[in-house]
Amino acid sequence: MEAKLIVLEGKHKNQVIPLPETIFLIGRDNPCHLRPHCQWVSKLHCAIVAWAGKVRLRDLKSRNGTLLNGQPIHGEVTVEDGDRLQVGSLLFGFQIKNSEKALNPDPVREEDVDWLLGSPADSGVLSAESKIFDLAVLNATPPAGTKAISAGQHLRDYFKQRKARRVKPQA
Repeated sequence: MEAKLIVLEGKHKNQVIPLPETIFLIGRDNPCHLRPHCQWVSKLHCAIVAWAGKVRLRDLKSRNGTLLNGQPIHGEVTVEDGDRLQVGSLLFGFQIKNSEKALNPDPVREEDVDWLLGSPADSGVLSAESKIFDLAVLNATPPAGTKAISAGQHLRDYFKQRKARRVKPQA
């Protein structure tokens, strides 16, 4: 199975986010893979799990809810190809293909998510301690309804670890 999120609106419209065959977290907190720059998104908003031939979506008790095809979800639901996911002001489409590669999926490749990794550092922007009315933060923080997103630290660490494993010490 090959599962992807497609950005449907905003600055990154039509960009593809490959989903690994594991848990993929969306939210503003550091452990999240995808970090929307939107105040309507909770620190740990929702999780997508793609394995065993199914894609499941779970709302993580987010403050503003997670919508699938315009309907709020409660707990965990199964996702189908073409379903639409709304998290805060962001809208994504699911692209799910069953294939022979299900037994040996490709890992997420860095070049597939360069557009996320290349986003400016955002830990200050998304910090819970930041004051929205602070002038410095206002200049750095997109408005509440923004469509901006970036990679979370977890995704950055994933590629750093993969690079470290590839580098072998000289003898």
